Amino acid sequence: MGKLLFLVLAIVVVWAVLKSYRKSRPPGAPRNAAASEDMVRCTHCGVHLPRSESHMKDEKFFCSDEHLRLHR
Repeated sequence: MGKLLFLVLAIVVVWAVLKSYRKSRPPGAPRNAAASEDMVRCTHCGVHLPRSESHMKDEKFFCSDEHLRLHR
C-alpha cells in the first residue's frame, strides 16, 4: 500500500512541475527563438547568418557592406 501511495504522490508532483513550467512560458512563444528566423548564406564568402542581419542586393545576400561592395 505504501508503494502505491508513493507512486501516486510522485505522479502528482511531476504533473504539478510540468504544469507550472508551461505557465511560465507565454502562450504562442516558440520553443527555440533562434530557430524561428531564416538563415541565409553570404554570396561572397559563404558564411551563414540570420536574414535580419544580412545585406541584400539583387536577391543575393551578403554578410557585410564590404562583401556587397566587393561582389559587384
